[in-house]
Amino acid sequence: MADNKPLPEKYSTPINTPTVPYTIVKSSENSIPIFSRGKVSPAQIRHITSEVPGLVTFVSDNLIKGGLVQQNELLIQLDQQPFILDIAQKRSNLDQAELHFYETKAKAKVAKKGAGKNASDYALYLPQLRYANSQVEAASAALEYAKTQLEKTSIRAPITGKVITTKIHSGEYLHISQDLAKIYGTGTVEVRLPLNDHQISLLGLRYNDEKPRVLIQNIKDEDITWHGMITRSEGEKDKNQLLYVIATINNFDEKNIATKPLLPGSFIKSIIIGNLKTEFHALPRESLQAGDILWKISKENRLYRQAVNVIYRGKNKIYIDSGLKPEERIVIGSFSNLVEGLLVTPSLFNKVKEHEISAIFEAL
Repeated sequence: MADNKPLPEKYSTPINTPTVPYTIVKSSENSIPIFSRGKVSPAQIRHITSEVPGLVTFVSDNLIKGGLVQQNELLIQLDQQPFILDIAQKRSNLDQAELHFYETKAKAKVAKKGAGKNASDYALYLPQLRYANSQVEAASAALEYAKTQLEKTSIRAPITGKVITTKIHSGEYLHISQDLAKIYGTGTVEVRLPLNDHQISLLGLRYNDEKPRVLIQNIKDEDITWHGMITRSEGEKDKNQLLYVIATINNFDEKNIATKPLLPGSFIKSIIIGNLKTEFHALPRESLQAGDILWKISKENRLYRQAVNVIYRGKNKIYIDSGLKPEERIVIGSFSNLVEGLLVTPSLFNKVKEHEISAIFEAL
């Protein structure tokens, strides 16, 4: 009877495979975006000074700290009467000089008719005529100078911009070269962006004359983006061995006209796109393990360590030029219980922007 007892059912112990998020390797041949930060400053600052002395009869209401002025707008008017009087005097002097010239010319004509063969230049009125002509030229130049002095009594805005400081009041008497106001241009602004040698090399700044493009975002408001260009670099490195490049942003450019102007004093972050093309694989920073190692998922869903060469660590991405192949699966994140050969359940991490690099280039 005992031999006829049913055998106990056999149960297989389920294998508990951990779920790991992964991303797929994408290859690209393009410029590596370089991130930097800086503070916006005006590209143009103009100091307004008085070029002629005089009594102030008018000061524009816009000539106050923070006031917006337009190019060629009248800011300060000086009393013109002394300059008008001076012009009248200079015109009288010119008329007198011309009268003397014509009188001398007439005398020279008469002297030439009655002079003998050996008549001197003085007898022919030649030096007198040259002197009279030079008197006309001097009087004419003095009149033109007086006219320009009159024009300088109307002090106008040299650029469209905002007033930084002002030191002028109506009724004040101005002296020559007196400092009156300071204006910065609102059309174009600049940002000093620090770069190290490796970043400069990746951008190709030393080998390519084309100007790299740059995207600018306000640190406090990432929804607004401005477009600019790297226009120049400073001549020497600072004490930290960083070279500053200058990004220029035109607020009136067609790419920026729809956004509000980028104002001086703003703290920004930037993405610089150079002209040196590099073949790379871009992955999220979270995928990189200590010692520049990645966890790679095989076709059999097992983990293997993969050493890679990281050519640049960006803000959110790492850029690798060797050690990977397109379409390979790479684990995102650090897990303490992962070991070589471990069987896992891969889960595609959809939150990763796989085409982030392409989006940057499309925006530029």
